[in-house]
Amino acid sequence: MKEPIAFINGKVITPFQLISPGTVIVEGDLIKAVGRGLPLPENARIVDVKGAYISPGFIDLHLHGAWGGDVMAAEEAQLERMAEGLARGGVTSFLPTTLSGPLAEIQRAVDCISRVMAKGTRGARILGVHLEGPYFNQAQRGAQNPEYIIEPHPEDYLPLLERYPCIVRVSAAPEIPGGLALGRELRRKGIVASIAHSDATYQDVLQAVENGYTHVTHIFSGMSTVRRVDGYRLAGVVESTLLLDELTTEIIADGHHLPPSLIRLVLKAKGLDRVCLVTDSMSAAGLGPGTYRLGGLDVIVEADVPAEFEVQDAGTNFVAKLADRSAFASSVATMNQLVRNMVKLVGLTVPEAVRLATVNPARFQKLDRFYGVLAEGMKADLAVFDEEIEILLTMVDGRIVYERENE
Repeated sequence: MKEPIAFINGKVITPFQLISPGTVIVEGDLIKAVGRGLPLPENARIVDVKGAYISPGFIDLHLHGAWGGDVMAAEEAQLERMAEGLARGGVTSFLPTTLSGPLAEIQRAVDCISRVMAKGTRGARILGVHLEGPYFNQAQRGAQNPEYIIEPHPEDYLPLLERYPCIVRVSAAPEIPGGLALGRELRRKGIVASIAHSDATYQDVLQAVENGYTHVTHIFSGMSTVRRVDGYRLAGVVESTLLLDELTTEIIADGHHLPPSLIRLVLKAKGLDRVCLVTDSMSAAGLGPGTYRLGGLDVIVEADVPAEFEVQDAGTNFVAKLADRSAFASSVATMNQLVRNMVKLVGLTVPEAVRLATVNPARFQKLDRFYGVLAEGMKADLAVFDEEIEILLTMVDGRIVYERENE
């Protein structure tokens, strides 16, 4: 058995408390001890983080690509590229996410992810598959390719769900024909059902909750809001999400998708326990500005914002847009950028922001028995970062998979 590792002199975020100066001791692939003034094992490798933060590794439940890797390419090398690149942003676990496309292409992508899961990666761990589409409402398609958006039929999705137990989350529009039956089937199988790219009303959302939907994909993006019918106002998915405690949700805090005011509104309505951060990133994440492709669509990556937007200095917060700039096309953010933005732009404390990237996504995905918290017996997944939320070190399963000083 390899030697224990003791991380000392850190600001340890569990994330339920901040221990400073704190120590985290790792033995094998598990956390052995967390606390202040702990006795160190005699044969331990000592890592002095010199006042940096030590937190659980970040968990990203929604991303289509990163660092040049694309989930829909269905290539093992591209998933490995993603896993290694994500570790540079402090991510230790993630759900590769498909896009709307031909069912055969979606199955190829899932099959590829399943193979890589079985082998393991050299970077962040793959927790399972997130299917985003093709069961959406055309009226809220966003950057999903309209050519491939269809209604859910059991003869299409049941074989896929039965063949691939690695599918752990499905995003769909519950109000379209077959949407509620899909939700019930997902609930039976223990798969997280998430409302997404939906034009539902409040009454539709209530039915969705009753039929298995528990989460809402990237709030404010690809969803209905208040509308008027004969003078009467009908609440949409946005308002239903803010109102209903039964629903959790996720925020793309890349400095573009949502202004700080709307993020604060979500947190005020939902509280810190019902919101998580996701990148929803595409293959260009980590690569910088330029032109790319996403799901067969042309995409431009830039930092330009309209004069009316709350955040004028985007800095290095780039964003992906359709080529005609009519809509965002996924994001190009890294998870540590999201945590930084929640601190710098929204005003959360570092432990609060970390909570949205660790224990919350683990709980929403029913994985909090193993991940998301630094405590004895939990998986040894952690991130070490400085005051600017720049990642210094990432550990997965007790293995250091990224260390900035080695670059």
